[in-house]
Amino acid sequence: MEGFKEVRFVGNHYNPPSLWDYVHKNYQEYLNWLPQALSISREDIAYLSTGADMDNLAVAEKIYEDFRVICLATAGVKGNAQRLGEDVAQNIERDGEFEKVEGTINLIFLTNACLADGAMARAIITATEAKTAVLQDLDIRSTYTPLENQATGTGTDNMIVVSGKGEKISYAGGHTKMGELIARAAKDAVIKAIKKQNRIILGRGLEKRLAEREITLKELVDTALLLYIPDPKIGSKDQVKDLLQTEFKKVFEDLNVCSLVIAGLHLEECARRGAIPELPQEKYERDPVDLIADELLGIQIAQYIGGSRALFEFERYDRAKPGILGKLPPFLDDIIGGLIAGVLVKVCS
Repeated sequence: MEGFKEVRFVGNHYNPPSLWDYVHKNYQEYLNWLPQALSISREDIAYLSTGADMDNLAVAEKIYEDFRVICLATAGVKGNAQRLGEDVAQNIERDGEFEKVEGTINLIFLTNACLADGAMARAIITATEAKTAVLQDLDIRSTYTPLENQATGTGTDNMIVVSGKGEKISYAGGHTKMGELIARAAKDAVIKAIKKQNRIILGRGLEKRLAEREITLKELVDTALLLYIPDPKIGSKDQVKDLLQTEFKKVFEDLNVCSLVIAGLHLEECARRGAIPELPQEKYERDPVDLIADELLGIQIAQYIGGSRALFEFERYDRAKPGILGKLPPFLDDIIGGLIAGVLVKVCS
């Protein structure tokens, strides 16, 4: 927010949740308070603020010959992650005031190279692209539209680039070694920071991946029970409920189930964007009768888990669309329907 500035200090300041309301209502006072608390002139410091705990700070360093780049990162993606160009903005600035937000990715870059003004500005673009690539790799979901959208950042991400006094660098784009060092440092630091703050890693389990799209284990079990016909040999709905929870957790650890479901998640996002050949976005939204790839995938999931009998159970759920299935888009309703049908048949067997 401060643009180009010559300072003695840079920093990143953690605001715990109990202070969020105060800071957002008294932002100008807050900007002056921190330098005063540190006995530093306001003009001598540029700093960021965040709701991510500074104990979760991540540091990454990249070196090429005489050039060094260090990235200091804090990252919280649970409160206000969003996909720009898709999500509707939640806040508006009036008289310098904003509503509170709960997540931020803050990056501070230090380099021994002497960056020209243009190189410092370009470094922000380079680092932002690297940060967004991390969010895509980790499949970070939009806080506002988690089922539909992968996040590209949070609404309050910020960055400071500090130039050194070494060799002059005039450009920091992706084709340059300086750009490469900035991007690699950003990528490594953001991955570490998200892991520390939100415990999100690349290989996290399928149950978590579905829950991030607001498809929870409880909803899967509740939906399965909606069409379960109680059988004395198997048990009441309450008895079967516990068996379903156990079996869902088992299939969540099956790499083939994980592979098929993840494939379906990606297909859903491709279809929603109109990226599947011969399936324009308008046609996909109508769930056309000639789109059967979604059902084929659901059938394969059901049969892999529960055998041939699961095929008939899948058709029953596909027709009725009970519970969460009635809320899901075309690919996902069949994928989750296949998962439920397979698990229910496995339990009843």
